[in-house]
Formats: sequence, structure tokens, C-alpha cells
Amino acid sequence: MKYLGWGVFYEGRSDAPYLDVIIPRIIRDVIATGDGDSIIEVPDQPSVRLGLTSREVTNVAKEACEFFEAFEIVFVHSDTGGRGLQATLACRSTAYCEAMHAECDLEAFRCICLTPRHETEAWILADGSAVLGSVGIEGDPQAYGLPASPQEAERLVDPKRVLNDALDAMNVRPRSRNLDLLFPTIANRQRLSELYRAQSIRNFRDGVRAALIGADFLD
Repeated sequence: MKYLGWGVFYEGRSDAPYLDVIIPRIIRDVIATGDGDSIIEVPDQPSVRLGLTSREVTNVAKEACEFFEAFEIVFVHSDTGGRGLQATLACRSTAYCEAMHAECDLEAFRCICLTPRHETEAWILADGSAVLGSVGIEGDPQAYGLPASPQEAERLVDPKRVLNDALDAMNVRPRSRNLDLLFPTIANRQRLSELYRAQSIRNFRDGVRAALIGADFLD
């Protein structure tokens, strides 16, 4: 049996409840559909959370290298948000990985950029039925203003607003909108086959597969 520890750096703190669930789900799916002859244990939670005290690139890189032995792969999260940051997304996303390589020669394949278009809510909205089910509602997601497809979810300029408007339309009470509860529930309900229709999620899945091959977890 092999143990696959994974670390994370999240640019936005509110994204952790969702990403902490969807990341190991996708890792396990890649393992299950890949070529390998070993049993691989994937923990439910990251071995290391980087950037809790500072999100400055150099500090995060030093922190990652300090805990080098605690993880086989590390995920760096960025999103474009609504702050005009899309033009610098690639640079921001890769800067942390490049700094880790410079600091302690961390191989490029071990650092995976996780970059939903605009905001992480675009991934959350990629499966409208999962959003409805998470609050105990059945029906047509589009009736509540949810996108018709994962591709449409990726094209949303302000997915956070779309999600909030949909929750309003469903009359979801404020206490039921606690992201620490709502986001993991959605992530657990989402169909990976549906999520993979979104290009950014397929790119992420393919990056995970390449990392597992590079780290000799898959053939």
C-alpha cells in the first residue's frame, strides 16, 4: 500500500470547504481509472495547509519546503474573481510553484495549479442538481436561475452572485447558507462525469493524473 499525502494553498479562505472535498474525490477517481497495481490511500484532508500566516509567494514557498516530506503533491488555488485579475491569473498561479522549485527543487509536476474561471463557485454551479439536492429541493435547476451546463457555469462572469440569487429563489434560510456546511454537501453530491464537461476541471484532472504518473503512483 502507498500513502499519497497532499498539501494545499488556497488564495481564498472561503473556498476551502468545497475544495477540501472535491480534491480527494478527483484524486481517487484518477487512481480508480488509471493504470497501477498498488493500493493507494488518499487522506480526506490535506497533510499541510500553506499560507495561513502569509500569502506572500516567497513565504509560502519556504513553508512548503519546510514540510516537503509531508506531501507528494501540492495544490495551488487561484481564481480570477470579480476584481479584474484574469489577465494575471497564469502568472499568479504559477508563481508559487516556481518559487517552490527555486527554494527546494520541488519538481514541477508535484505542484498543480487549481484555477476555476472567475470564482470557485463556477465549479460549484457545474452540477445544478447537486446544488438543489444539497438544500432538499427537486426539480429543474434552470427554474432557479442555475446554469444549464458546466460549460455555461464556466462562462459566468459572477458565479457567486448567481449562486446567491438561486438560493434566494429557493427560499434557503440564512442559517442553511453556512458555507462550511453547504459547500461540502454540494461537493459530495456532484457527479464527476458532469464536472468533467467543464474544461477547467478536465485540465485539473489531467494535471492530477500527470502528477501521479510522475510520482510513480500510476504507470
